[in-house]
Amino acid sequence: MTFFLEHTWIWIVFAAFVGFVGYSQFVNDKKNRTLLITVIATAVVLVGGVALERYVETDREALRRTLKEISAAIKSDDFAQVKTYIAPDAAQLRGLAAEGMRMAKLSVVHFGNVEIKVNDATVPTTAELQFIVTFRGSSKDRSFMLGDAEFLDRFRFTAVFEKHGDRWLATDDVLFDNRFPLSYVNTSPMP
Repeated sequence: MTFFLEHTWIWIVFAAFVGFVGYSQFVNDKKNRTLLITVIATAVVLVGGVALERYVETDREALRRTLKEISAAIKSDDFAQVKTYIAPDAAQLRGLAAEGMRMAKLSVVHFGNVEIKVNDATVPTTAELQFIVTFRGSSKDRSFMLGDAEFLDRFRFTAVFEKHGDRWLATDDVLFDNRFPLSYVNTSPMP
C-alpha cells in the first residue's frame, strides 16, 4: 500500500490506463455518455491519487522529515531540540550528541544516500536507516582543534529508529562507518 502513497507516477499511469480503456469503449459504442464517464473517471483517479500521495505521510516520508528536522536542530545548536529526537533509553547517543554539540558548532548537516527499511513486525515499529552524513562546522573547544579552523567530515551511518506514537526516535543501535558501534565510539579516548 505504501508504494501507491509514495509515487505520483503510479497514479498518472493508472489514470492513463482508465482513460485508454474508457476511450476504447467509446470508440466501440460511439455514445457521448461513455466519453463523459471516461473523462470523469480519469480525472477522479488522477486527482484523487495525486491527493492521496501528497497528503498521506508514510513511515519512510516521516523518517526523511525527521532527518531534516534533526539537521535543523543541530545547525541551530539547540541541544534541547536534538534530545527530542533521541529515544528515552538511548543514553549513549544522548551523551555523544551532548559532547559533540559542546565541542563544535555545525553550519552544515546533510543526510544523503538515505536507505530506509521499516519493520512493522516489531513492537514498537522500528526502521533501519543507512545514510551518509556530511558535517561542516567550527570548533567551540580550542583545545580540541587549533584555533577557529573550519572542518568538514563525512561518515556513513547505520542507525535504528523506533516509532513512539507518531514520532520516530533514534536509538543507541548505531554503527559508524558500518564498523564501529556507538559503545566503541563513546569509550574511545577523545583528544
